[in-house]
Amino acid sequence: ADLVAMARATMADPQHVTKVRLGRADEVRPCIGLNECIHAHMVDGLPYGCGVNPRWARESEPSRAALPTNGRRDILVIGGGPAGTELAGLAAERGHHVHLWERNGHLGGALTIAAKARANAQYRDWITWQTARLERAGVHVALGRTATVAEILAVGADTVVMATGATPRRPDITGADAPHVVEAADALDDSTSLGDRILVIAEDDGPAPLAVADHLAGLGHRVTVAHQTPGPAPLVGKYSIGGMLRRLDDEGVSFIANARVVAIGSPADDVTFAHSYSNRRWTAGPFDSVVLACGAVADDGLYQTLRTRHPDVHLLGDAYAPRRMIFATRQAWDLAALL
Repeated sequence: ADLVAMARATMADPQHVTKVRLGRADEVRPCIGLNECIHAHMVDGLPYGCGVNPRWARESEPSRAALPTNGRRDILVIGGGPAGTELAGLAAERGHHVHLWERNGHLGGALTIAAKARANAQYRDWITWQTARLERAGVHVALGRTATVAEILAVGADTVVMATGATPRRPDITGADAPHVVEAADALDDSTSLGDRILVIAEDDGPAPLAVADHLAGLGHRVTVAHQTPGPAPLVGKYSIGGMLRRLDDEGVSFIANARVVAIGSPADDVTFAHSYSNRRWTAGPFDSVVLACGAVADDGLYQTLRTRHPDVHLLGDAYAPRRMIFATRQAWDLAALL
């Protein structure tokens, strides 16, 4: 198992051993256990890949992304999530002059939220590494900086990259605006007010709903997960889903399969479900709180306004389409090769 883990670690950073020997262990790009190295192929039918190292499994492909630039540009990146920071790092390492604006007081974007779940604690390692990488590469990072079209245009950058992420998707469910219905990110921030019985509505086919359920169950809540598919998290490969389901079962988490939530009552009332295929209705509960883990919607409004007023604007990461991290970092790699 140690050898397997080290093999995966060298996918994340092929120079792992060399850096350690040279006393530069802090520069090793960490493997954070995304398992994209196999999910990309087994789940999506795509070539193998790595979520934190977009070059892995593409080493033989000619690409300018790893070569010094022939023409230095001033590049402004809006958004400090995986896509924005990866593009900023790659562009600066190529020799471009890069500024990055992030509206929060830290880098990481959606990965910072995911890292709050106890099963994802290792995600913080990549955020820490990426932050240090940008500093080494000379990227000028401005935290707490909210971008506007006027401010972006005033900078006069040659290229603007919009990596503004996504916003939580709120499903059209009767009662979804009730006070006891909360977003998954808020539930990870503070579960003390959620009560004992929690229903997690899983309308995200990735691992997020299961990570949220695991986190809440680990804090002592009684958790039920409702999903519209025959099995939970269909976009999680078999080499990851087994361990997740084992832990959830050990914690007493229950599942309601093939179930679409159509109405949420008050905390003292039941929740109404409809069968995904027959539309049969039934109720279950009551639940003290309902947690929405329903995916995200691209936040591309600033890009749509800016693209008609600047000659070279690009859309990246979840702002382009909310997907797994491997798509964000690989899209950054491909864009870096064009700059």
